Order: sequence, then C-alpha cells, then structure tokens
Amino acid sequence: MVFLTHIKKFNTIISGSKMNTGLNPISELRYGTGGVVTRALVYFDHSKVKELMDGGVMPDMSKMKHTLHITNAGSIDFTQMHDCDTSPLTLAKTVRATSFDLIFFLIPKPWDAGKGFEYVKSFLNADFYSKVLIDPDRLVSTDGSNWFQRMNGFPWEENGVYSNDTLSVEYDKFAAGEESIVIARQHFDVGNENINVDITDTFNKFLTGDLENNGIGIAFSPMYEISETEYENYLALLTQKTNTFFEPFVETRYEDAVNDDRSNFVLGKKNRLYLYCTIGDHLDNLDNNPSVTLRDGAGDVINDSDGNPLSDIVSTQQTKGIYYIDLKLSSKEFEPDTMLYDTWSNLSYNGDEIDDVELDFTLKQSPSYFNIGNSSDATNVTFTTTVSGIKEREQILRGDVRKLVIKAKPSYTTNTVQLVDDLDIRLYVRDGEREIDVIEWDKVNKAFSENFYLIDTGMLIPQRYYVDIRIKYGMNTITHHDVLLFDIVSSLNNKYA
Repeated sequence: MVFLTHIKKFNTIISGSKMNTGLNPISELRYGTGGVVTRALVYFDHSKVKELMDGGVMPDMSKMKHTLHITNAGSIDFTQMHDCDTSPLTLAKTVRATSFDLIFFLIPKPWDAGKGFEYVKSFLNADFYSKVLIDPDRLVSTDGSNWFQRMNGFPWEENGVYSNDTLSVEYDKFAAGEESIVIARQHFDVGNENINVDITDTFNKFLTGDLENNGIGIAFSPMYEISETEYENYLALLTQKTNTFFEPFVETRYEDAVNDDRSNFVLGKKNRLYLYCTIGDHLDNLDNNPSVTLRDGAGDVINDSDGNPLSDIVSTQQTKGIYYIDLKLSSKEFEPDTMLYDTWSNLSYNGDEIDDVELDFTLKQSPSYFNIGNSSDATNVTFTTTVSGIKEREQILRGDVRKLVIKAKPSYTTNTVQLVDDLDIRLYVRDGEREIDVIEWDKVNKAFSENFYLIDTGMLIPQRYYVDIRIKYGMNTITHHDVLLFDIVSSLNNKYA
C-alpha cells in the first residue's frame, strides 16, 4: 500500500536578509561567490498517516518506509547544464551546482511560510520600497519566516535556523552514526537529480510523538556553505506552489500485502489463513484480535509437529478489518485432500459479542509447490487481465477510495479467472513522451477469491492517470501496459481544477 503526503509549507531563507519567499514556486539553494547562502524549509502534516496507523490500515510501523520526494526544477537537457546566468541575489555569475551533498535537518520550532514571492529588492519592486506605490501583486514581504525569524516577533535561536558551526558539528555526529539534528544526506552527481531521501526513522518518531514535527530543513553541506567559488552555485527545486504536476510529497510505502493461502494450502510450507470482518458494506476493526483453533473433520483439535495443540492462537491484524494466522503442517503427518476447520473466536464489535465463525480449507500435495528433480517445470502461461472498480476514462471526484479488482485469465483457454500470487500494479501520469511514476510497482493483495488493490484518490493531484499490471508466473514476467486510464477531478463540473 502507498500513501502520498503532499508538502504543506515551503520557504527559502536567505542569509542576511529579511525577505520571505513562501509563495514562490521555485526554491533556490545557493552558495559560493559573495558568501550568500540560502536554505529551504519544508513542512508536511503526518496526521493522515497516523490516522491510517491508529485505524488499523497500516498497523505495523516497522513495515513503513517514508521517502521525501522533491523535483529538481533544472532542465535535464545537458546542453543547458553549463549555462551561466546572473544571480538575482548578488548579481554575480551563477551556474548549476554539481558534485555536492545536501543535508536534511530537523527544524526546532514552528514557523510560518509567509506570503512573499520576490527574493531581492529590484527595479521590478522598487515602488514597493519607495512607498510611492504599493502593488501587492508584486508579492514582496518580510512577514513570516526568514533568516532571522521563524514567525513575526519570534526569532530563531540562531540565525538561519542553525549557524554553519552548529550544522557542521551535527553533520559530524550524523556521519559518525550518533544522534543528531541532521537526519539524512543525499549526494548529487550531475546536479539535475531529484531529491529522493529516506526519512523513515524521523517520520516514525513524528508518528509516535517522540519528536515534534516542525518540518525539515534542507541545505548544502556545511563545507560548501562557507566555500568561496568562482561562480555562485545554485540548485532549483519545485515547491508546492508550482503550477505543474510535480508537487513535493512524502511517500509512505507499507510493505505488507494480503496473501491468503486458504484456496491453495500446501503441506510443508508456511501458509496464511485470513478472517475478513465486513460490517455492513465495509471492512472494520473488531474490538480485539480474534483467536483461532484448528480441528479435523471429527471435531478434534489438531497438533503441530511438536505435539502442541493448535488452539487459541492469537491472530495478527494486517490491515483494517483483516486478521490472519500463519500455519505450517507437515506432509508426513497430514494427508492431502483432507479438509480441516479453523474456528475464529473471541469476536466482539463495539462491545457486543459475536458468535464464533468456522471456516475451512483443504490440504494440497507438496509437489504442487515443491518441484525438485532433474527438470524445470516452468509453465509458459500468458494471461489476459481486466480491471474493475474504476471505469475506463471515468472522472473520479478527488477524495474517493476505490477498490480495484484485477482478474487474470490464462490466455487462449476456457479456464476461469485465476488467483495470482505475484501480481503488481503501477500508477503513473504522462508528461509528453515521459511516464512519471505516482505509485511505483506495488504488490496487489490476494484474498480468498480475488486480487484487489485500494487507491485513496484524496492523495492524487487532479490529473489523468494510467494503470499498468505486472504478473510473475513460473519463470515469466508479463507486463500489461495501459490497462486502465481515469481522471481525478476536484469537481465533477470542473475538470482537473
């Protein structure tokens, strides 16, 4: 499962300047000639992910990975990599930074993004400063956060959030593996790479409350900030105010797809049995995790390979309203084609007790899974896939949660739809000839009777989206391209708005 948290606030602060740039669609990090340094401040609200965690949708924090994504605003055309322009800050010659490290550090106090746009005083906004004519459309402001203050009337404890000396000491701690306000770094080879940095540990501490979430600062590593170079060096990043699709965000990837083995319980391997708690028309959590007892056809409790009774096994919650147990039965002790029964008890919802639920499963022979010999039984099967839950070219109001059901049918056969163990989905948009991943390949859930994937459209920017499906079966990997396209809109009467 993947959830995207879009950046809520973004500002660039400039050394020695009270200028605020909180509304600028471009953040420019700079160092070099003239000693002018800029740093970026970003803030994201982690409360939605915490809600998903507390609500049981993503219950196990250890299976979360959080990655900060910010798009480089510089051209990827190498003919423009060596262009030399004039710095708006110092009027010095400026070039694209290359071969450097960025560091990412914790911001100690809350801050305001501000309403500024311009980086410097210039002839374009001179009237604002002369007080002869004040034109608010020029968006010149010193309110909110800047190099000296985090919000009006509240200065930073050190100018620039932290001094270069403080960041240098903290960076050394980070490099040595010690606790530090510096939480990550990323190396840039050419300089046109995007920011893709793992902030899992920090994000999880925001979720648990061990750290206060005031956002993350971004800067060139301390040695670059104090260096004198022939040119001023810069890195341009797109902020959340961009008028493009490429808004910055934090990707939360939860690596724990449903993988139900009830329809194919193989002796000799670990299998997973599930209970799905549908209340009304939706999955919902029970008051506590149910317990499970395994019985044979005579009603007797069965034992594991060590002779211990398989009774009152406490289940694990995988996601909202879905519980499971792992079970391995030996082919030496159980016969294939035998039906066993799993009874789920200790069921209650909103304080009301629910009767025990008895389910069943049939044991399959080991050779159906373990094929060890002098030949490779690599079945050469292709599949035809269909996706339901979203109609082709459907316009979906942003905020809907949709369940995609993916059906795979072996091609050129009259066979019915087949459950697939290894099925992945990809969601992307198009930018001219390029395909831009929104959700990189993510594992599709395999329930008892269907393969499915949930998409929360509230995290998607209004845009046209495309879906790819990938099936791994035998020794084959089969990708089905553009199996579905749909539009996310903010209003059904106003496309993409």
